[in-house]
Amino acid sequence: MKKVTSALALAALVGSPAAFAIDVNFGGDADFGVYGTRDGASNNLGTGAEQRIRLATSVETDGGVEVHARLNLFNDRWTGDNSGVSTQDDTPYSLRDHRNVELDYGYVSMRTALGQLNIGRQQANWNNNFTTSDDRRDRVSLVTPLGGGHTMITVYDRRQDATTQSLDNPPVEGSDSDRQLDGHLGFFAFIGPLAENVSYGLLLAQFEAGGSGATTEGEIDGEAADLGYGPRGATLIAPYVEGEAGDLDYRIGGHYFGNGHGPAFNEDSFGIYAQSGFQLTPEFKMEGQVMYADGGTLVAGGYDSYSSLIHNSPDHDLTATRIAGLDMGGLGNTDQEDDSVTLIATRGTYEMMDWTFMGALGWVNYDRPSEDVDEDVVFADLQAHYQLTESTTVYGTFGYADTEDFLGNNSHASSLNVSVQF
Repeated sequence: MKKVTSALALAALVGSPAAFAIDVNFGGDADFGVYGTRDGASNNLGTGAEQRIRLATSVETDGGVEVHARLNLFNDRWTGDNSGVSTQDDTPYSLRDHRNVELDYGYVSMRTALGQLNIGRQQANWNNNFTTSDDRRDRVSLVTPLGGGHTMITVYDRRQDATTQSLDNPPVEGSDSDRQLDGHLGFFAFIGPLAENVSYGLLLAQFEAGGSGATTEGEIDGEAADLGYGPRGATLIAPYVEGEAGDLDYRIGGHYFGNGHGPAFNEDSFGIYAQSGFQLTPEFKMEGQVMYADGGTLVAGGYDSYSSLIHNSPDHDLTATRIAGLDMGGLGNTDQEDDSVTLIATRGTYEMMDWTFMGALGWVNYDRPSEDVDEDVVFADLQAHYQLTESTTVYGTFGYADTEDFLGNNSHASSLNVSVQF
């Protein structure tokens, strides 16, 4: 049945365009990588190879209605002769099993009197990968021009659904408990210019649950337990400013996330970052950044720490070199209200013909009373990228972090990758 479903899904994407489609475009990407990692927490050396192929299409009808979709044709770690056995499949790139063809995103887009309306599975990014990084959302969004280059985006996301959420032990009491598993997110976002070469973004969001969502705890078999959608009732406010001034570029942003009545982000938490880069010569650029996360706040997986071991792993473009124990974010709950993480880092980038070389140094302080931890981690990172053709890049990475005091052993990881855009 899976093979039949996969074949039908692929045929639907690449089949002959219907007569009412006036513009059809195809594209995609293919990625392959080999890697080796040593996680300081386990001190085990892990090696492997992984591969991903995605095919995208965009169809516009004569009525101006557009359909955008992308399929994962293959997305897995190489597992040898037993490849495809469900119990042995790994889940690189997106934490989902894509041995069979699956939808990555797919939505309908149409013009309305209020703006561009988009309905379906959509990509989500915000705040330079600090708040959201390459996520996928079941979403209705309306993009409304306000004039003067300013835009308002109105969004509803279905974040969790009770019919697909199973509990090993369903709650004994509380008729609302099932509906509390439904998760909803609504927000307004504004983007536009502040001045010449300066732009801003502001997101105002509210998380809710389908049921009353009035309490954090319920009962399972008579024992107290967290029930319902984790961040229900929480508020998220996420502004940023970015711009250029001559050879200098900069990005400043952050977010507040808290005040919920679920098990996550029920305390006030916030994070801020400031990044800048200066083009010293046409070939050489220096960058620097400072980031501070307080109260166990959210730091999205794709945030660019300048280290291939620390974040730099967007939700649907995960990297095998990321070390989970070095994550800088939290769940914003009562236990983590006194936690904080501070990052200071610098990076140099040198471009020479078809080559790009990058080197970075940084320091991270993990001050987490919730884990009885206050440790410093120093890291170094090297990368080399070669533009083999206009569509194909070959690149290698090596990252090292002094994590002996924090995780028990030092951590390092390397990778060699090929990326093709078509």
